[in-house]
Amino acid sequence: MITRLSAAAAVALLACGLAAPATAATTATATNTAKAAFPELPGSGAGPAGFAYLCGNAKDIAGEPTGACTTWRLVAKDGTIHTVPEALGWEQGKDWGDRGAFAISPDGTRIAFQRAADDTVVVRDLASGETWSMPYKVRASSVGSPFTLKFVRDGSQLAITTTADAAQATLVQVETGKARKFSKGFAVLDADPGSGRVTLHAGRVFRTLGDGRPVSAKIPEYAGKHLIWGAFAARDGRAANLVPKDPPACGPDTTPVWLTTFDTRTGAMKKVRPRLPADVYQADVVDWLNGREIVVSAGRERPGKKENTVVGSYVYVMDVRTGAADLVAKLSTRERVFYATMGGYATPRSTVAAGPVAKAGKRGCE
Repeated sequence: MITRLSAAAAVALLACGLAAPATAATTATATNTAKAAFPELPGSGAGPAGFAYLCGNAKDIAGEPTGACTTWRLVAKDGTIHTVPEALGWEQGKDWGDRGAFAISPDGTRIAFQRAADDTVVVRDLASGETWSMPYKVRASSVGSPFTLKFVRDGSQLAITTTADAAQATLVQVETGKARKFSKGFAVLDADPGSGRVTLHAGRVFRTLGDGRPVSAKIPEYAGKHLIWGAFAARDGRAANLVPKDPPACGPDTTPVWLTTFDTRTGAMKKVRPRLPADVYQADVVDWLNGREIVVSAGRERPGKKENTVVGSYVYVMDVRTGAADLVAKLSTRERVFYATMGGYATPRSTVAAGPVAKAGKRGCE
């Protein structure tokens, strides 16, 4: 599949997403078109989800999600695929199209989306079918969703962040509807339901709320000689980021060269080498799994004489102390993927066949 994955953060796999975490991009292997027919998501009894995607129509000149591809596909952890027609998928405007926001909780049991029928932001429990409406008003006359959705920590908190110039984040307690807005320009990285501490991020700044007076910490510009950019994820006063080899330019080499962790109150940085397969060309932090491990989305490719061959989109769990990585999932579907977002990573690990690893070819402006 070819995918922009989003992390909910922006955090998510972005083309992969996973988000900005807040959101980054990966690409996976692709085969086919928008003709595949999948059953609709049942009202209840659905298994935990792993990722969702909009397919790219091979017959569309730009490969966009036209025709049947305008509907979200939800992929369960067991590989079952359903469509989600209730959710706003790809909406075509006068001059361009845009996607509706979609998110999956870390345990895969809940999804969040913009309901196409009335533009309400909702969270739905896949097993019971129970649905909660969020106290958020969608901007009138917008194409797609002018916001991103991200589950924070688990399925009980949802961050809704506008994508306009004056971006603003709202954190909602799903089952009570209690909402809290934050300063414009900041995205929510973490919200501890126990202590009430919230970690925000904007540009090169972390901001911590809830431990007395607000504390801001500056993020270093470089790790070694490499520019720090891309997705951040935070938990318990620490943030993580994968630093790529080169910044995005004329076909960048975004191979991760450092795994950096930061004290979000001081900005102090530590770094280790990420131990990922040699053919990983792009990777982003999606979330913290626990106190010492993070979840990483990665794209892999094989070098070729003319063009590199994309192998797939993968999910790893990485130890922030050593950089060691364990493969926990491969995201796959028979359709060409235009955009995807992942979840369901906070579940028991299983052995995943990774396939042979090849040395990286020349990338970027080389």
